[in-house]
Amino acid sequence: MFWSLEQVEGMLGVLESSNDKAVIYKCLVKLRTDLIKDKDGIVMFRTAGGIPVVSKLITKLNEKIMEVVLSILGNCCTDEQACIEAVECKVIAPLITILKTIPNPLIQCRACRMLGNVAKSKKASSCLSVHYSAIAPAICHIIDSTSTAQTRIMAFRVCRFLLVSSQFYKHFLSSNGFLQLMRIFVAVMKNNDAPKESTQDVEVSALIGLKRNQHREKYFEEVARNLEGVRSDIFDYQMLKNSTRNCEYILPKESEAVELAYEILKCLLVLSAQQIGFKAWEHLSRNTFLAPVVYFVKEDSDQRAAALKILSNFCKDPCAFYMLSTADAIVAACELLMAVNMAKPLTESECRHCVNIISTLSADACSRSKIRRCGALRKLVAMIRESHSQSERSSLFHILNNFQYDNLSMELLLYEGLVPMLVRELNDYLTSDEEHHKKRREERIQGGKKRKAEPITTETLSKFSKTQDALGSDFESPSSSPRSYRTTSPCSSRSMSPICSNLIAHDDDENYSPACSDDDDDSNCSTGANNETRDCRMGSTRTHSNNVLDLLNQIDEASEHIDDALSDKEDMDELSSDVPPKMAQLRYQAGDTIDVIENLIYRITLMINKRPELGKPETLDALIRAINLFGANNNFANALTNILLESQFFAQIIKHGVVHQLYQLTKVEEMRKDGFAFLETLTNVGESNYGKEELVRLLRCDTDINAQQRAAISVAYIIKSHRLLYQFLYDGNALTLLFDLLLRKRTDNLYADEAADAVTAMSRFTLGITLPEAEPPTADAVVCSTQLNVAAMPLHEHCDMHFLVHSDANSEDTLSIGFNKQLLCDTSEVFNKMLNSDFRERKGEIQLSAFTASGLRYFLHLISCNERHLSMPDYCALLQAFEMSRVYIIPELEALLHERLIHLLDAHNCLRLLEWALKNYHAELTEMAISYYLCAALPAQDKLLLFRTAEDSTYATEWFQLLNDAVYERCRSTGY
Repeated sequence: MFWSLEQVEGMLGVLESSNDKAVIYKCLVKLRTDLIKDKDGIVMFRTAGGIPVVSKLITKLNEKIMEVVLSILGNCCTDEQACIEAVECKVIAPLITILKTIPNPLIQCRACRMLGNVAKSKKASSCLSVHYSAIAPAICHIIDSTSTAQTRIMAFRVCRFLLVSSQFYKHFLSSNGFLQLMRIFVAVMKNNDAPKESTQDVEVSALIGLKRNQHREKYFEEVARNLEGVRSDIFDYQMLKNSTRNCEYILPKESEAVELAYEILKCLLVLSAQQIGFKAWEHLSRNTFLAPVVYFVKEDSDQRAAALKILSNFCKDPCAFYMLSTADAIVAACELLMAVNMAKPLTESECRHCVNIISTLSADACSRSKIRRCGALRKLVAMIRESHSQSERSSLFHILNNFQYDNLSMELLLYEGLVPMLVRELNDYLTSDEEHHKKRREERIQGGKKRKAEPITTETLSKFSKTQDALGSDFESPSSSPRSYRTTSPCSSRSMSPICSNLIAHDDDENYSPACSDDDDDSNCSTGANNETRDCRMGSTRTHSNNVLDLLNQIDEASEHIDDALSDKEDMDELSSDVPPKMAQLRYQAGDTIDVIENLIYRITLMINKRPELGKPETLDALIRAINLFGANNNFANALTNILLESQFFAQIIKHGVVHQLYQLTKVEEMRKDGFAFLETLTNVGESNYGKEELVRLLRCDTDINAQQRAAISVAYIIKSHRLLYQFLYDGNALTLLFDLLLRKRTDNLYADEAADAVTAMSRFTLGITLPEAEPPTADAVVCSTQLNVAAMPLHEHCDMHFLVHSDANSEDTLSIGFNKQLLCDTSEVFNKMLNSDFRERKGEIQLSAFTASGLRYFLHLISCNERHLSMPDYCALLQAFEMSRVYIIPELEALLHERLIHLLDAHNCLRLLEWALKNYHAELTEMAISYYLCAALPAQDKLLLFRTAEDSTYATEWFQLLNDAVYERCRSTGY
């Protein structure tokens, strides 16, 4: 039948004017079956003003009329404007009254369906907030009391739309809605045909113990249980036995039951985004299970993504830990990750959910045992190796961190290559230019130490998870080292996903279709065709009689029956478009990751069986780089110390030049103490029998020159016993190797810089060779230096004699420098004899061919300057003045100049001093120059230049012999 607007208005007039319930009912049925069955009919009905008319009839105390009215309004509320108009007609209050008072399941179904469509409307749903306190108990009562599947489906649909609101959520929980939902879910999914296992044998085994007469298989199972690692007392035989997935739950065969299960699953998806709280979980754990949700976590399940999303969201609540563990959620997640050749491969979002579930539950020892037994550890390591996402690797490292106390699992992880992955991740973190990495590095550098765990309330510390107890120290850790007391148990770690704010952004994209349009073919008809035929239908209806009696006759002739109980199935079509949104990013960030890497590396170094990867160059380089960046007050330094203490890594440490890298730490003021502590650790190993044998073997290894050179360098750094040092330097030829590295002028010499620092460290910190500290020049010294630099300035007021000297060493020009004769005579007896006797100098002129003008001026200045300040002349002039003080026998001046020669000694004038001292047989200055060559704390390149310049000197042979003698003599003076 095609309806015209006039016919609709006429029918509405009958509804308004008639008091006959039968007439009203027939009119409503006719409108419902012929008109309000598609979008066009709803629009026509709304245009004709039908919403206010029908809204008044909702209060009729006739269940048949009420049922049809609710069906009509339910269909109309699929249109946004009609829904708003219905709310404005104040249908919410009587609708709630119907929900609370009418026990008819069909009416309850219609009312819930209408309320769900109102809740789905964004504008109309805002009017429901004032009624939440009444809606929640009414809906929960219907869920609990009714046995009709369709009614429950519609009731859960209302909850699904309203649970987004925190206000409704609170009323829903207080009405035990969550518990009722899970009870129904468990009942629907229960597999009544599942075989029941007998636990009698297990209980007897547990009581008796089966020690001597125990079956072999049982014996080894108990051995495996005792070898689980730390805290094996918490392992339960039921948890550790090899068993298949729980088969107590299965998808029902009835279509209505399947629809109900899917609707509950969708409702749980919204509910899981809320923080449920301790009391609700405690009450829930005593009466129901999460195993029905876990059932959908399998390869061929259509609702796999939704189930994973629900479990992952529940993981954010610590109170759900117990129920998630008992439901074997971790086994299901592991099986999904390990599945191969899946018809429907895991999406990126599903992988993240699986990882989040495993990360949360792996804090428990029994759950970790399940992960290891099902082989998921290898898969997790493979995922880290193959992943290109830093956030994904961060989550996976957090999972592995929970296994730090489980020796069996750690051995397996190390066998799978955990150490190289940790080193790679650490290097990426230290060198990354990403903003969050830079920020975290700054936090740690500025004193931000380990991230503190979030406070745990006493309410949270419940019976649900014993592993939530924060352990102050790990006295039962696999390591007996006291260092392990510094790291807390992994049980304090929790993986919690943030509450998703967009849970139903993509839910129910299409409007809830009218109740009578059940057929997919009918509902999928083309909109274009509808537009083309609309005018034809409207025109054709105008030919029909507009008489109200004719309309009533048509109603009497109509034989359609409202089969509305089955007409609401179209809501299940929304499941196809109900794709859960992507999971929000996990809370693990780079700041947490570096703490996990630090802890894992440290824990690995505490294990009894040390992996050879710990001694590899890349591992040691990464640890030293981290210590350089973050300082030594962390577990990176502790891990490095543990590696250095292991004798099995000593040879690799020597060959790689780690000793030189550790010495570089001593050049930084903040790291000086820690650098020497690392070197002292190596000293303890190097001076042990094993260390000595390794060093001797490397020093005698002529086939590997690089290892031989590195061994010689390491000897200079770490051997503190003078007796041992002499044996290595002399008998082991280590000193010759060191000097060869310093003196070799070839570009392919790789270890010359290391040799230079090694000689300096050995001389200063082992042999005790030191240099006096230089005194800073005073203000008067600057004045004296100014007078010396002005050549025209006379050195005395009364100059009655002259010195004739060369202007400089390479010039033949002669200069005359005046001075006071009496002052010279009073200063030196030699001058007195020269100037007051028959020598030719008595004429007042002295010729000095061996000295220059600068040297003479400085010498005469010191004679005339009563204070004799520490001026800063040319070092050559200082040497000449010192020589003249010796020639003219002025002991006081000689002592002063001797002191100044030592104080002003540097890399530029050391060779000049050595050559002068050797030439003039001055033993003390020769020793000082040799000491400077050995212990001067110069940059490596400057020290190399110092040595290689001396190699070209005319006294190179004597100099080289003196270096060797100085070192050997220092060793022998205290070592023998």
